[in-house]
Amino acid sequence: MSGVWQWLLVYALVIWCCWRLLRKYLPDSLWQAQARLSYFFEQRTPAWCRRLGRALRPAVVIPQGCSSHCTSCRSCA
Repeated sequence: MSGVWQWLLVYALVIWCCWRLLRKYLPDSLWQAQARLSYFFEQRTPAWCRRLGRALRPAVVIPQGCSSHCTSCRSCA
């Protein structure tokens, strides 16, 4: 394997590990950064920027447990 391929493989592995670390320990900050990046691209004129912005749009967080106020167990009412 050439030096360039080894460097790219190590670089990709480090980026992937950092991404997993951020998703596990800083989910709110990562969600906000993704929302800002999505908004930035959605405000641009070219169609490919708007498509990229829509693709980057973060998912809506659905509360679970007692913060959802679901009334199925009636313990949070």
